[in-house]
Amino acid sequence: MGRGRDVGYTPITIRVPCEGSDMARAPSGRAVISTGAEMNVTMLTDRLRLRGLWLFALLITATLVLSACDLVGDDDDQDEQQEQQAQQEMQEEEPAAAPAARPAAREPAAEPTREPPPQAQGGGEGARAYSIVFPSLALVMTEQAVATGLVISDGYVVVDERSLRGAGAANVLLSNGETLEGVAIAGRDLHTGLAYLGPLDNNLVRRLPGARLGDGEGIRPGSSVFTIGYSTDDQAGSLPSIYSGVLSGVDEWEPGQRTFLRTDARPDSPFSTVGMILVDGAGTVIGIAPAGMVGLGWYVSTGDLARSLSADQMAESIPAPAVVTATEHTLTLSPGQRSASLLLSDEATGQSALITVRTETASVLQMFDVAGELLQEATLVIGSTIVALAPETAGPYEIVISPEPVSAMEGDEEDEASGAMSEPPTYQVSASVPLMVVVEAEDMAVLSVNEPFVGNIDIPGDADSFNVAIRAGAVYEVLAQSLLIDTVLLVQGGGLDAVDDDTGGGPFGRDSALTLAPAEDGIISVTVKDYADEGTGAYMLTITQISGEMPDEETAMEEQMASSEARLPTPRGDVSVRGEITEDGLRPTLLGIGSELSEDGSLIVRDGDGIFEIVASIVGPDQSTARIFVFTADDQTVVSGRVVANCETADPCLASAVFITPEDSPGPAGEWRVLLQPEGAGSGITEWQIEVHLYDQSAE
Repeated sequence: MGRGRDVGYTPITIRVPCEGSDMARAPSGRAVISTGAEMNVTMLTDRLRLRGLWLFALLITATLVLSACDLVGDDDDQDEQQEQQAQQEMQEEEPAAAPAARPAAREPAAEPTREPPPQAQGGGEGARAYSIVFPSLALVMTEQAVATGLVISDGYVVVDERSLRGAGAANVLLSNGETLEGVAIAGRDLHTGLAYLGPLDNNLVRRLPGARLGDGEGIRPGSSVFTIGYSTDDQAGSLPSIYSGVLSGVDEWEPGQRTFLRTDARPDSPFSTVGMILVDGAGTVIGIAPAGMVGLGWYVSTGDLARSLSADQMAESIPAPAVVTATEHTLTLSPGQRSASLLLSDEATGQSALITVRTETASVLQMFDVAGELLQEATLVIGSTIVALAPETAGPYEIVISPEPVSAMEGDEEDEASGAMSEPPTYQVSASVPLMVVVEAEDMAVLSVNEPFVGNIDIPGDADSFNVAIRAGAVYEVLAQSLLIDTVLLVQGGGLDAVDDDTGGGPFGRDSALTLAPAEDGIISVTVKDYADEGTGAYMLTITQISGEMPDEETAMEEQMASSEARLPTPRGDVSVRGEITEDGLRPTLLGIGSELSEDGSLIVRDGDGIFEIVASIVGPDQSTARIFVFTADDQTVVSGRVVANCETADPCLASAVFITPEDSPGPAGEWRVLLQPEGAGSGITEWQIEVHLYDQSAE
């Protein structure tokens, strides 16, 4: 084929399958080229000589095919929309039906019920011990305090007596809710300060029941123990508290045959455990905490308490001193008695107290502190006098009311006073705070050598003094032992002057001891007191002769007869006075050489340093009492004490006491007055004597 020659053509048929059309489709969906006659396109190949034109033609063909497919798809969409619109018009032509009922609102689904938390499962030794002991516990209540009480099977309620604050009875709230009113103290365990309230009805004790008392001495150290009881802040409705710990050890106190258990089972404040009980894991009570020992975590073994509950020992319990505590008192002076005394507790320190005194006798009211220092003085007129007391130093305080000397008045006043003094002076005392009157049995009791004596410091500031006959050449050991007070020993007279605090040792290192080697026969005064004048409780005093000849039976009988014959000893002092007591009062009958009396009948002592010894003696029936005072020139009291006759028979007997002025008494050289006057039961005193021994050789 040459250039310029006509080119022939061949007809071509193209079948294009489009999506949505009725055209046959190849399985692969591709366009199928066949020789059919559906679409004819005649192409003049001979006129298309350039290859680019072929390509252009192909592009146009493809564009046309795609456009055809889009047109077919649009038609399908329009048909579908028209069909939907027709269905909607048919629904609108139908009669409107009632609106479908709105489904009821669902109630919110209830939260699934939660199961309660599981109940805590307590238990153990402490819970078992608490449940066993609880029925036996009681809340003991007085007007001023509460305490833990333990009902025991013997029919008593054991309680710490110091917690009762001087009350002789208390209300007892039992675990079953029953209250027993006014249950009195029936006995005491003297050495530990525990008291027994009761007795209770046996049926009541069986219903509770009473606690089981065990002997804790056999428990091994390290064993679990529990302290259970009420605190001082608890009230009716409170439940007892419980504290756990271990038994630390066991200690013995041989003088009083008591055993003590040590433990750490207590609250942070150990003083809160006063009167609480100590139990083992089985609920057996093995100890009780007395007030005097709680600071050390000590409990007295209940095995010892059980042995002290016998009828004999209960009867032998020292009765409480004759203490009358009230806001009103009537005081009457006996013939020869120069003053009346009241006690104000140390709780009044820093507070004011109003005292009203009604009397028909012009008098003087004085208040002294525990050291005997005069704090206040006021004149009491005939009629009523109100005195405001404001103690600031350490208590307790002694309030002394004395008639004014008749010689201090003039003219008509003297006549009126003389008429009033013909009747025994009487004082009606009313106070804004409780005042106490105390009569003690121990004062100036006669002790026997080698025989232990159990006494009691009844109130803070109390001191008990005793007379003891000693022999020259002998050696004596004096020992004061106590679990409740810090004992102090003072020995005076017979050429001896000694004092001791803690030489005696003891469980707490607070016992005192002295060794005496007198150079001459005589009578000495032995005094026991608490070191700080704050503690109260029992003590044991023993005077043992450790060497020297013991008096034979005949000599001892002669000495006893001399005492029973009630003869005053021959005065050997530097100054002395002897007298008798009549209805008009003290009357001197014998004045020593160089001795002098003042206007009020007191013995004048002139000394260079104010340190001297006074021996006061009286003759009278049992419990006859006289007071001894030493005053400075300005009427300050430096010595105040008592002489009490303790007679073995109904006949009068001799009683002597020795006093020494304190080293800090006013000095240097000066003048003092020594006065003796009957008190209380002193109306039976027939004779009296004062002798003073000067220590200072430069005395006038």
